[in-house]
Amino acid sequence: MADPPPPMFSAPGDLSHGAQAAVAQRGNPSTLNLDDIFGDVMFTPDGDTVFLSEEQEALASGEKSVTTMASKPQGDKFVPVNRGGGLYTTQLTQREKPSLTMGSVGDGVQPTSSVPFSKSPQANHHVQYVTKKKSRSGDRKMSEQQKVERRERNREHAKRSRIRKKFLLESLQQSVALLKEENEKLRDSIREHLGNDKADQLLNNSGGGEAPDAALIASSQGAANKVLDDPDFSFIKALQTAQQNFVVTDPSLPDNPIVYASQGFLNLTGYSLDQILGRNCRFLQGPETDPKAVERIRSAIEQGNDLSVCLLNYRVDGTTFWNQFFIAALRDASGNITNFVGVQCKVSDQYAASVTKQQDEEDAAE
Repeated sequence: MADPPPPMFSAPGDLSHGAQAAVAQRGNPSTLNLDDIFGDVMFTPDGDTVFLSEEQEALASGEKSVTTMASKPQGDKFVPVNRGGGLYTTQLTQREKPSLTMGSVGDGVQPTSSVPFSKSPQANHHVQYVTKKKSRSGDRKMSEQQKVERRERNREHAKRSRIRKKFLLESLQQSVALLKEENEKLRDSIREHLGNDKADQLLNNSGGGEAPDAALIASSQGAANKVLDDPDFSFIKALQTAQQNFVVTDPSLPDNPIVYASQGFLNLTGYSLDQILGRNCRFLQGPETDPKAVERIRSAIEQGNDLSVCLLNYRVDGTTFWNQFFIAALRDASGNITNFVGVQCKVSDQYAASVTKQQDEEDAAE
């Protein structure tokens, strides 16, 4: 029998405090899982990583208690953001029309029933963020040895960040490729049994002259879950049930629509799967969403760049939340973009105020 591969981290001194505690409990680093290794690792909005247990001057993105309305700073206090107009201002109830940015509450707007969170929208194992102060008075008092140790620690953080991103994105990319392969097998089977004429009619029978791929998008949560229950798609199933709030979109289809949404995303936003599949994500924006943040996202998609940005988003019933949004392109073997994955993180009002202020300063400096 071949020897097992060496552990990713061979010396306990290379691990965070949390991971070292797990080593002490379990015996050695090779027994660690991802939560042990990355449990207290958090991302800054710029993509750097810190161990929160080792970072004294940082503001974590998590909320002390789950809020149902986002707030903005006004003077020395925070005031709630106005509620949006809800589902019926987004055109998501009209399948033949594109989705719209959510409108405002007004006369003649059909109200949307409240949709509470079915569970906490931001669990401990979800991606977490922190903001750090730009400068510290203590830096001037650090010894050369302390500075060397900090640089070594930062390099280790960066390495672990790359490992984490590589694991998430490459696994997701593989799952998307499997889904596409299964889709092609389904098409071939339909043509084999029905013939080309009937098959073309069936594959295009989604109404409104949509692209053939759009006709194969599941129209209900049950139908989508039936496909994803296949063991070949176990990674996406794991994300759906236990990990990130995320969506996958397909830029090869008109309007770059959502082709997959995790259960966490549905809980966070309050929408049902049949309402959002095949629709562009713009329905998450609303009257008080910063247009400059939206432009950042549009530009990143256009250029195929990764991006992290904090912005105000709206749930199906018009309630609001601050979202530290991360978007990345998934590419094929030739480097062509096949999909985009967007990961949502509900953050506190205080964290959002700090990050959006930094974003405004960056925009003003450009």
